[in-house]
Amino acid sequence: LLMLQVSSTESNRLIMNANDNNKNRIKQAPWQLFIDELARIVVEEQSPARLLLARQKLYELLANCIPPDVIFERLTMSLMENIDDSLRPKLARWAAYHEHRMQIGAKPIIHLEAFLARFMHIYKKWQTEFFG
Repeated sequence: LLMLQVSSTESNRLIMNANDNNKNRIKQAPWQLFIDELARIVVEEQSPARLLLARQKLYELLANCIPPDVIFERLTMSLMENIDDSLRPKLARWAAYHEHRMQIGAKPIIHLEAFLARFMHIYKKWQTEFFG
């Protein structure tokens, strides 16, 4: 409901400011931007410190009542936008694996963090093989 209200308000502003092209972009929810930032953080560096930071961000998302399956979907899509095409099938496979395990399990944070750790391992391995 809040997103609809924001869109309506923004649409009215867009109609009034038809000549201003910078404001013609659709706004994203803050949690979507937060997940995009999380994906960027994980892609930039693969280290235990970054995994700990990612875990804190996942806790914050869950504490703000963002459903874990929505987090999983958006995180997977954000990661896919930031990686090489050759890694996408592998990422999709492991995302499906960990999401399935999350549906069966009791604590989503464990499976979200395991997915990020798996991604970091795969991406780091690909970087070493590709760049040497």
